[in-house]
Amino acid sequence: MNKNGMTDVGAANRTIDEKLDSLKHTVKDVVDQGAQRAEEIKSRLVGVKDEAMRRGGDAVDRVSDLIKAHPLKAIAIAFATGYIGMRLFRR
Repeated sequence: MNKNGMTDVGAANRTIDEKLDSLKHTVKDVVDQGAQRAEEIKSRLVGVKDEAMRRGGDAVDRVSDLIKAHPLKAIAIAFATGYIGMRLFRR
């Protein structure tokens, strides 16, 4: 309080400004951490997608090689699978 009974408004404003600055820095830190976590998750997902694509391509290559090695068996398996599927879903 000053000598006429009033509180020092300037000091109160400085305290509020300091608290606001502290709050701004805290929010900025939280946002930065969130952005870093999002980037980490994104890079992990890209890695998982790439691995799935590689494995899928390898599986297609293996099946293609088996079909080329045994074409009659492949046709018989495809026919049997289609026939069984048709019988199951027709009912």
